[in-house]
Amino acid sequence: MGHSLRAAALLAGAALAALCAADSALVEAPVSSAPAGSGAAAALPSPSLVPATPIASPALPSPSPIAATPTASASSASLSPAPSATASAPQTTTHASAAPGLRVDGNRLVDASGATVTLQGVDMSGTESTCAQNWTEDPFGGQPEDSPLTFAAMKSWGINAVRIPLNEDCWLGINGAEIGGSAYQQPVIKLVRDLEAAGFYVIVDLHWSAPGTQTALAQNPAPDQDHSPAFWQGVAAAFKGDSDVLFDLFNEPYFYWMTSGENEWTCLWQGCTLTEYVDGASGQPYTVTANWQTAGFDELIDIIRAAGAPNVIMAGGVNWARDLSDWLATRPSDPNLVASWHSYPSANPALQSECAAQWCWDQVIAPLAAKVPVVVGETGDSSDGPETYLTGSTGFLPWAQSHALSVLAWTWNAWSDPNDVVVTSMTAGTPTPGEGVAFQSYLRGLG
Repeated sequence: MGHSLRAAALLAGAALAALCAADSALVEAPVSSAPAGSGAAAALPSPSLVPATPIASPALPSPSPIAATPTASASSASLSPAPSATASAPQTTTHASAAPGLRVDGNRLVDASGATVTLQGVDMSGTESTCAQNWTEDPFGGQPEDSPLTFAAMKSWGINAVRIPLNEDCWLGINGAEIGGSAYQQPVIKLVRDLEAAGFYVIVDLHWSAPGTQTALAQNPAPDQDHSPAFWQGVAAAFKGDSDVLFDLFNEPYFYWMTSGENEWTCLWQGCTLTEYVDGASGQPYTVTANWQTAGFDELIDIIRAAGAPNVIMAGGVNWARDLSDWLATRPSDPNLVASWHSYPSANPALQSECAAQWCWDQVIAPLAAKVPVVVGETGDSSDGPETYLTGSTGFLPWAQSHALSVLAWTWNAWSDPNDVVVTSMTAGTPTPGEGVAFQSYLRGLG
């Protein structure tokens, strides 16, 4: 979830710990045998550490005062050289599920037998944020993410896929992330294994990132050249033997601060220079003015493939992954690539860049979905209701079903803020009155 950067506020510090109270009576100890609250998972069986090939980070250009879209107050900063991202190598993982692997066949996702697979699921937030906020030693922030009770509740809804957001600094163990390197990788890898063992496909996405020595404490506009290539090299090495894990290259690209002459679609695929980044630190300005280099999707795809990972890759569009209008015309030729789309209500549904009305779905998304698989990595609406976006004769979910789209809803977290939340208890699976009831009914209606 990023259009309003709501996730940063929802998961801040002690607030998240308090929000977990609704599940406290039901929470079984996480599947890990580590002491509660320690943040360290039990030792994984037998995998050896795989050293990552160093990826050079180019020197960032000096900041220059370039006019940008107005935001909250910005401070000027010169980005320091990026720290080494190879100190903590990822662990390899073997295929933990009996389900056959995924691949792209035309406009379908299919398993090894060639049967069509439609992903229907939820996001589960926490692993992108708590590891870098330095208020807990638990990468799940006290939430029952890796719990058999949570998995069973998801299964009771008819869910077959879960999307896990990640933090590049925590994975790489850099920039002061409290839970970093193996202390972060091990519980994340174990969560993915346990989800697969319970029968789910898993999507891992790069959600929080930041250039230079800035700690990744927010959703930035794009992957950064400093760390994102090393992040995906490590993630690809960890899951390259497991084709039931999908790689979502970057949560929600947006290009507010391009330099003169840049094009957002060129920036998306080939990278570009941006003039501001989001700080995210409490008490700091919303943005910092500094030139920094993004990493294009083309480069990240090449890095994943060079690591020996044939996994399905999800690539979003521009404007917070809402706009897929030029996706097909600009995509690379990778045979296992799908379009990632985020669909939320908009105050400006007449805009193609928002694509929040049926006319846009018919004119932009339907022709795209006729050629490549489209996975809706996030959708949602006010959980208080009444639901005006997801349901009804012109609702998004019926349209998505009629066009055979894979759909995941934000989010399976028992947060007090009702917007875009589907449960009041992660372990009981109790739906929220609006979005939760609507999405549960949609899933169960699929049969």
